Amino acid sequence: MDISYFYTFRQIVRSGSYTKAGRELGYAQSSVTTQVKKLEKYYNVKLFERNGQSMQLTQPGEELYLYVMEILDLYEESRGKILQTQKMKGTLKIGTVESLAACFITSYIKEFKRENPELVIQLESGLCPDLKNGMLEGKYDVAVLLDRPFQHPDLVTYPLRKEKLIMVASPHHRLFNQGSLSYNVLSDETLILTEKGCSYRTSLEGLLKEENIHPRSVLSFTSLEAIKQCVMDELGVALLPEMTVQKELEDGRLICLPLESGFEFVIQLVYQKKKWLSPSIQGFINLLLNQREM
Repeated sequence: MDISYFYTFRQIVRSGSYTKAGRELGYAQSSVTTQVKKLEKYYNVKLFERNGQSMQLTQPGEELYLYVMEILDLYEESRGKILQTQKMKGTLKIGTVESLAACFITSYIKEFKRENPELVIQLESGLCPDLKNGMLEGKYDVAVLLDRPFQHPDLVTYPLRKEKLIMVASPHHRLFNQGSLSYNVLSDETLILTEKGCSYRTSLEGLLKEENIHPRSVLSFTSLEAIKQCVMDELGVALLPEMTVQKELEDGRLICLPLESGFEFVIQLVYQKKKWLSPSIQGFINLLLNQREM
């Protein structure tokens, strides 16, 4: 027995007409008639009788209608339960940059994991260009990037929040309390930067090249903690997302150099346009979108 016959039967009772039921369900009237005949053959009873322009249930039809309502209620309840179970299982693969892994996304992952304890969540950090390629190759289910706003024909991108990039230095730095500064002051500085390919390092290098500014030297590290420690040890200055140095700024271990214009990047949620979104993927996307500030 095809359960769709029960939906057709219920709709005929509600609308009082084969024609209206067919129109509302997207069936031809002949298809509705055929389904009713199959039900009548299966139960060996007559289900409807005509009363003027409308169809009314026979006594066996009324009895079957009570069962059909219970069956469809149970069917729809079971579907919801199974989808909820699906939501709590499987693996969710998330790609992000180190700064967001450390200071942004982990709170959302913790909340989502608490609500879905059987879900396996894999978090992998990388550079924005690699994460974008990973999304296109299907390596990740979703990615959360810190980058300039961008569009790609095969990706869906949602801006979540703006993030300011600031130049930080030791509180003993020569430029402390010097007022607004131009980027020319960096020609006398050692820059401590993230690895090549990092979106905000690329932006800073582009600006310095455009202004023909050449820093004294450049040190590169893959670790945010190493960069911050080098700055605190007065080995140079660094451009970092403000959220990654909030604690150090508050307790005075780092200061912000007031350069004349700051960098502003956007935290963005990214996933493939053609990807089937499982309940767990859609749930995590909804969690982030419900909290976005843009």
